[in-house]
Order: sequence, then structure tokens, then C-alpha cells
Amino acid sequence: MAEAGEILTGLRERDVLFGLGSSIYDWADPFGKLFLQTLAMVAEFEANLNHLRTREGMAKARAKGRLKGKQPKLPLAARKTIHRRYHDPADDASLADLAEEYSVGRSTIHRIISGTTPRA
Repeated sequence: MAEAGEILTGLRERDVLFGLGSSIYDWADPFGKLFLQTLAMVAEFEANLNHLRTREGMAKARAKGRLKGKQPKLPLAARKTIHRRYHDPADDASLADLAEEYSVGRSTIHRIISGTTPRA
């Protein structure tokens, strides 16, 4: 609603009129302002309903095991190997070397070696 108010104010300052069907609404007129604010409230209500429905659908899918989120780029065995190789002093593997070898970004390798990537 705050953003809609800013838009209405900007349009009023530029003397823009709003036409719907055969009616023209003036932003400065109290009825026109009420009508346009009501439209903005209905739009916000519809957006909130859509958000609620989406969350409900995701919860149902998650309960049925159909919504698992983004899958890891590398299988568990590869992640374990990367972790072991990076922390092994005998293996001179750097982040860049491992990223190139496994065809992933350095940030992916960093998440694996720092332990912020799920292990299972």
C-alpha cells in the first residue's frame, strides 16, 4: 500500500488521470483517491492470497516428499573426496584446482570444505 501511495502521488503531481471503462478518475478528487486506494488494497489482498496458497501447496508437497529443495551439485562421495583432499597436507590441492577438476565454482568447493554443505 505504501508503494501504491507513492505511485499515486507521483501520478497526481504529473496531472495523470486514470480511466476505467467510460469513467475518468481524478487523483485529487476524494472519490477518485478512495477508488484507486481500494484497487491497490484489493491487489495487495490478492497477492497475499497467492502467497498463502503457494506456501500451503509447498507444505503439502513437502509432506508427501515431493519438495526436496535444490539438490547438491556433487554426489556425497565426491564431496567427501574433496573435503579429504583439501585437508590432506600431502595432497597439494587448492580451491581453484578442485573447482576445475570437478567443473564447479570455487564457492561450491569452499562450502564443501568449510562444512556448510549438507553431508547426506
